[in-house]
Amino acid sequence: MRNILAIAEREVRTYFTSPLAYVVVGVFLMLSGYIFWASLVRFSALCLQYGNNPYVFNQLNVNDMVIRPLFGSMGVIFLLMIPVITMRLMAEERRTGTAELLFTCPVTTGQVILGKYLGASFLLLVMLGATLTYPLLIMASSAKPDMKPTLVGYLGVLLMGLAFLGIGLLVSAMTENQIIAAVGAFGALLLMWSVGWVAESVTVTLAALLNTATFGLWEKLKLGLGGPTLGDLLSRISISEHFGDFRKGLLDTEHVVFYLSVVFFSLFLTQRVVESRRWRG
Repeated sequence: MRNILAIAEREVRTYFTSPLAYVVVGVFLMLSGYIFWASLVRFSALCLQYGNNPYVFNQLNVNDMVIRPLFGSMGVIFLLMIPVITMRLMAEERRTGTAELLFTCPVTTGQVILGKYLGASFLLLVMLGATLTYPLLIMASSAKPDMKPTLVGYLGVLLMGLAFLGIGLLVSAMTENQIIAAVGAFGALLLMWSVGWVAESVTVTLAALLNTATFGLWEKLKLGLGGPTLGDLLSRISISEHFGDFRKGLLDTEHVVFYLSVVFFSLFLTQRVVESRRWRG
């Protein structure tokens, strides 16, 4: 554990002794702050407009009109920001040749990967922690947001960010070029984000696909052509689909397990990639 924390501290120091952390945090706060401000101004305008209409006024909810759009926007911003955070984690070590020195130290590959992941996670926590001022600003006004769905939303954003970091770290381990690592991570994240958009339109069943792949043998064995569709599978692996309930303030352990599974498998695959490179010299 001491080695993991030492590597994590080294990563945090590297982030905050370079402009990278400040640029990433600054851009994230600027974009999320603008979206929060725009949503808050619209909510305030509607409150003033319908202040004399109790029925409509009571329908205005600060969580639905300000907090929920903010969380959705944070997910989109993460698609752009997380690859910038993870692009240097493994790629820079390989480019500068310090990877060999690092791995000759008395630390395991798993400890190096976990340390780097924790260092990047700390930067993510700083980014999210700075946005806690948004709901606090609302609480200081006459509008009182419901804090339970707000906290659930923050948990969802945090879990999604951790999953993004795992995928970004995996892509970074595959190359020594930081630009390729950033673009590759963005492409992978965008694919996992958007795969749910086409899920509803894909109605072919998995059994039918297996029947096609086995040249009709599946149907001859009378295994059936019904069951879940390919769209059901795509919605299961879509990061945005699992984020929907968090935005609504609904806590479902299925979504928590999904994001933690993405983190686990990403780190596991990263270790396999790094180990294979070490053995190949």
